Amino acid sequence: MPVPNTGPVILVVDDEPMVMRTITGALSAAGYRVYSAQDGQAGLELFKSHMDEIRLVLADIAMPVMGGIRMAEEILKVCPDARILLMTGYNDTAVGSSSLKLPLIRKPFLPADLVRKVRAMLENGAKKLPK
Repeated sequence: MPVPNTGPVILVVDDEPMVMRTITGALSAAGYRVYSAQDGQAGLELFKSHMDEIRLVLADIAMPVMGGIRMAEEILKVCPDARILLMTGYNDTAVGSSSLKLPLIRKPFLPADLVRKVRAMLENGAKKLPK
């Protein structure tokens, strides 16, 4: 659901309601418009229907139905230049199983740290990490 605002659109995908509220609140307070989805499949569908608007996807790695890594792979198939920031509370072993080299933010994080990371990705045009 979109949160009324005037800045760039961020798609947030996370299955934890409290985490979702915290993230969408922080991004909205920073001036971003936020679309949200509770799992990777819903996030992928939302991305496809709004890919002309969405400037960055912020997704949890571990979710039901479709996880963030699989969703990122599917998004990059339809939009190779998509900016994607993954989130996780898991260790490097769980994260390292993906061949994607996408930026990552570790949970728990401060809302201000998330906003800084999002802003940096949007301003610098960061998409993938160098291989």
